Amino acid sequence: MDRDVFLLLASRVTRSVSAGLLAVVVGLYYVHGLHLSLLQVGVLFGVGAFITPLLTLILGFYSDKYGRKKILLLTLAFLPISVLILLLTSNFLLLILSSALGGFGIAGGLVGGGVGASVAPMQTALLTEKVSPEKRTKVFSLFTTISSYAGAGGALLSYIPNYRELFIIALLISALSAVAIIPIRETFKPKKRNENVASSQDNDTIKKFTLTGILNGVSQGLIVPFIPIIFSEVYGLSQGFIGDLVALGGVISATLMLATPGLTERLGFVRLIIITRTISAILVLIFPFLGVWYLASIDYVIFTPLRVVSLPAQQALMMNLVGEGRRATATGANQAGRLLPAAVSTSLSGYLMHAISFVIPFEAAFAATLINSFLYFKFFRRVDKGLGLHEFS
Repeated sequence: MDRDVFLLLASRVTRSVSAGLLAVVVGLYYVHGLHLSLLQVGVLFGVGAFITPLLTLILGFYSDKYGRKKILLLTLAFLPISVLILLLTSNFLLLILSSALGGFGIAGGLVGGGVGASVAPMQTALLTEKVSPEKRTKVFSLFTTISSYAGAGGALLSYIPNYRELFIIALLISALSAVAIIPIRETFKPKKRNENVASSQDNDTIKKFTLTGILNGVSQGLIVPFIPIIFSEVYGLSQGFIGDLVALGGVISATLMLATPGLTERLGFVRLIIITRTISAILVLIFPFLGVWYLASIDYVIFTPLRVVSLPAQQALMMNLVGEGRRATATGANQAGRLLPAAVSTSLSGYLMHAISFVIPFEAAFAATLINSFLYFKFFRRVDKGLGLHEFS
């Protein structure tokens, strides 16, 4: 493996360990350590979920203008700073800053782009420089799987009962992620480019993926950031056991995604989306009514992988349907379309759980997922089965 590719992998793995730990304990710390209400937690999660996609778009643009490595190093500093704030203060305004920098509350879990997601454009661009086109699919898949396993390992650290010790671990590990990038040699030279003339077909495709991304973001934002809190407050599970469940869900999700190309070849992209997300939606709907922890736990570790198994096929399909000059725009629009509505729905979910019932967000997530599946059928039902799997680069 190329030295720079290894360093990028080391950076991503260490950051994923820290992110996996924080994905479990931050919400629990808000509730049990700081005694915040679910409404306040919703605000903090909502800020993190809202700022991250904006940072992703802005920093991605400036990385093309001033260099990927410089902006990546800057962005990698955000997570250690956010954890340092958690260690030093309980001031609500500073907690908002911490959530904004750390991306706490991002809907996506260990696989779908969770805590610290703002580094993704620069990491991906640097990795693309180092890998030949014919090897990118394999390397990208390897990075996703290994980083997901690392995130699951981080979630297991939540067995440590002391929040301060957990945050110190997260601080040190996330700092190592930035250190690993320093020796990397960047070959990319920023240059002024002419604006690409977008075809109407590209614009139409981008709009379709943005719309489906909005509904996906709403469905995730309503429930995903609150899952650890619900396991704790409703089902009475310990922090360590919750970490086990989150880790197990992440490991199963990452492993199942390795089968996505084969499943798409057999079922077709649209059928894969409809089948997996419909089953996932039903499992999400019944989650708050199960009443006993072991049924809720089983439900969670099944609906989590089903929610994300089609993600690689969706990303590859988008890259194949959009012209080369518009692929970054399409990716950014889809991500912003997913994460910004997720931020709004996360804040709304915190209010609904606090003021009315924790059941309502699950019902709304069920409806949003079904509509999302219908739109994929409407927009892409004529797409060939294998399209989007062979040139994920």
